[in-house]
Amino acid sequence: MTLATIISTANLSTLLDSAFQQETPLVNSSESELGEPLQHFDSPADIMAKAAECAKAGIHNYAFGFWYPSMKGHSVERKIILDPPREGKSFRYSLAGWGIINLHLYFTPPNTMQCRISVNSEARALSRQDRYPDLGPAADWDWRVVESYAFRLSRQLASMGRTVPVGQKPAPAKRPSPWKRK
Repeated sequence: MTLATIISTANLSTLLDSAFQQETPLVNSSESELGEPLQHFDSPADIMAKAAECAKAGIHNYAFGFWYPSMKGHSVERKIILDPPREGKSFRYSLAGWGIINLHLYFTPPNTMQCRISVNSEARALSRQDRYPDLGPAADWDWRVVESYAFRLSRQLASMGRTVPVGQKPAPAKRPSPWKRK
């Protein structure tokens, strides 16, 4: 089971500020809107604005991909052909790369969200690189740096709140059973 941390908008802002502290990452949407290119985000404020837009529009989840220059390797924008087309659109783009750090947001209105960070391990990337030659060799990535950034962000996220299963609404407080003897 994958777990997400319940955080506030203020916590997200703090997490994003820390993601930009040591070096400036290139940040893209993990998946584009139908028929559109991937969105690029230059700052924590840009990411916060997108998160607010998604929450206001009632979008259930949104993901961002972070690539830091010191991680080396490269990211790929894949064009996904939709067959059959959806909503009159025949394609969308997705972001891929062995060491891309993904920040997933699951909106739980009114003022919280579930947040999780995911990234491939070096072993997982090496075991799958023959299936996805367009991503290049997994050895091109500096895995020590990838793991350092992912661990630092995950550790900070874990300190911000309680964890719940991804995509689930937080469970209501448990009521005592009316059938138990007092």
